[in-house]
Amino acid sequence: MTNSKNNRGSQSAADSEQLEELVGKPVDISGLDNLKRSGDIDALVFELYKEAAAVLAAIAHLYESKDGTGGFKRNQAICAALLIRIAKFMTAVMQLSAKDKRREVVFVLNRCILESAATLEFLTRKNEDRQYDQFIEESLGAERELHDEIQANIKARGGEIWPIEERMLKSIDRVCRASGFKITDVSLKAKGWGVSLRERLKAIGKEELYLTIQRLPSHAVHGSWVDLLQNNLEWDEKGGFFKPEFEWSSVDARGLGPIALLALDSVEPYISLYFGSHSLSTVILSRIEDLMDRIKKVDAAHEKSMHK
Repeated sequence: MTNSKNNRGSQSAADSEQLEELVGKPVDISGLDNLKRSGDIDALVFELYKEAAAVLAAIAHLYESKDGTGGFKRNQAICAALLIRIAKFMTAVMQLSAKDKRREVVFVLNRCILESAATLEFLTRKNEDRQYDQFIEESLGAERELHDEIQANIKARGGEIWPIEERMLKSIDRVCRASGFKITDVSLKAKGWGVSLRERLKAIGKEELYLTIQRLPSHAVHGSWVDLLQNNLEWDEKGGFFKPEFEWSSVDARGLGPIALLALDSVEPYISLYFGSHSLSTVILSRIEDLMDRIKKVDAAHEKSMHK
């Protein structure tokens, strides 16, 4: 029994060391109580955000391999690709936030990150082939429309195919073969895959986030009146007129910490589904839990500083 415990302990230590090699050491927040300025706390949240992006990227690259060969099956590939997308967009957020004031663009990227995280969690918690099939077919609708348009143009020219059309048809065919679909089986009418985003959030117990994930960030995506008023106009309340505003807004902890939390929270079912039997999964989930706890503590300190 002792040897068994020692072996498990040795394996856990090795897994922890391997994970640390991939994502670096945990960000130290022991000096948090000494930070009084919100700007200093923003800098600490930025480092935690970087750690979160690194953890997500590392998880996205995990897969079964034998003799150096192997990879993802289609459904897992979708989930891993969502993780990679999230990590890439988080990297772009870091690049925009590191030196420049680019909050307006960061809000758009945050909207994409949050929706991908919700989709990832929904797919892995449901784990039904039909949901993955619908996800793929919905995205192939534009390819089906383009395919039919090209074929109609070829027919109108008496069968002559232009080189650009040949390239486009080959591209469509490649996407369909990778997807397990025939282009002629794809519906031209958008059905909407699975359920709406609100319903997907409801299915994973996060319906209350619809407002913050979908509705409010949509201002930044679509350039609504609220976005224009908050970020691109200056309103003279006394005079009742507007002036153009070209200054960019800063990204602070509010645009980083909560996003990292939601992205990390979406990963647990992916790890449990595809790597539940592996010793490394326990170490990864423990690192995520610890990271989320640190982010929450720093986020609370930031809110306290803003209140003051």
